[in-house]
Amino acid sequence: MTKNRPITLGLRENAGLFGILVIMSAFVGAMVGFERSLLPELTKSWDVSETEAALLMVAVFGLSKAIANLFTGKLIAEIGRKRTLLLGWAMALQAPLILLNSGDSAFIILANIALGLSQGFTWSTTVIMKIDIVGLKHRGTAMGLNESAGYVAVGLSSAFAAYYAETTGLIAPILYAAMGIVLVASLITVFILPETQPWAVLEAKTEAVHENRNEEKIFVKTIWNDPALRTITWTGVVNNANDGVLWAVLPSLLLASGQTLTTVGILTGIHAAVWGLGQLFTGPLSNNGKIRNLLWWGMSIQGLALIFIGNATTNWLPYILLGLGTAMVYPTFLVGISNHSHPTWRPKALSAYRFWRDMGYVFGALIGYLSLQLKAPGAAFTGIAIITLLAGAMVRYSKLQ
Repeated sequence: MTKNRPITLGLRENAGLFGILVIMSAFVGAMVGFERSLLPELTKSWDVSETEAALLMVAVFGLSKAIANLFTGKLIAEIGRKRTLLLGWAMALQAPLILLNSGDSAFIILANIALGLSQGFTWSTTVIMKIDIVGLKHRGTAMGLNESAGYVAVGLSSAFAAYYAETTGLIAPILYAAMGIVLVASLITVFILPETQPWAVLEAKTEAVHENRNEEKIFVKTIWNDPALRTITWTGVVNNANDGVLWAVLPSLLLASGQTLTTVGILTGIHAAVWGLGQLFTGPLSNNGKIRNLLWWGMSIQGLALIFIGNATTNWLPYILLGLGTAMVYPTFLVGISNHSHPTWRPKALSAYRFWRDMGYVFGALIGYLSLQLKAPGAAFTGIAIITLLAGAMVRYSKLQ
């Protein structure tokens, strides 16, 4: 794809390649969307409550995805972007294969681990590849398009899978569809996508972005030593913790109040769709460097929305607001980390950030578990809402620009 023309940075200059990478992000999102809606169906025969089963699945998914994120930067440095992405798709294939051949709880957990690992490898790598090719000027737009494609796909696939499973009682066709996605994505990776490291090398030569920073101990630098990277990372943890509570506790909360699985799928789909589509508009805002404003407003809106959702409301507005708040922060996290890291060590910084951010799912599951022990699942939303509001306040009074 790049043999007949020089390598240049820019969104417009690499529109074709960027478009393919956006499609890949949609494929990644669709895989997790299927699981979100099938979770109650897959675990309904377990000897635990639906909420306990969901909390376990969310924690396992978050932990496995976080671990994969942690190693993505190292893998990219050693085997390259394309091979790391292909490894992620190979892991993704295992999830539907396992579920098609066994309904045992241990194998369902194993499939969830495979999906989590694949999400870490595939999503992180496609993000890094997009950042490689667009350069600094349109990074926010690129991340908005990336996250939009992924989370619109989560919303659409979630709603479709919930509706199909409830109306037909079948999940096998959904799993076959997931396998088809993996096949197409793998073929694109092998035969169409180029290795994007040359773009990162070009940026390292032409963009003087923190070029004098010490490359050692990137993990510690990202999560603690660098004030800007630390603020972004820990706000990301809180964001995913509230998503973990939503994922694990909301279905059981709504089903217990008499709602149907289709309603659950629609409401979570609305949240994901607004989250996804909203990033088409919020992503470009971070091009102008307004990182702090986007983060603290976004976290504040999320916190307020979570308070209403915890009352088992089926009103669409809180889900729309939650999606909007998340759309404000999600691409901004990636832009902020990228802006404060040099291309030579950016993949490792992004890996460290994404590791801790996805550990938020585990923390969200723990909050949900505590609320379950107190027999007050709605309290999980109150608790995470307060933490989310505090995170927004932390950003508001930070030195982050």
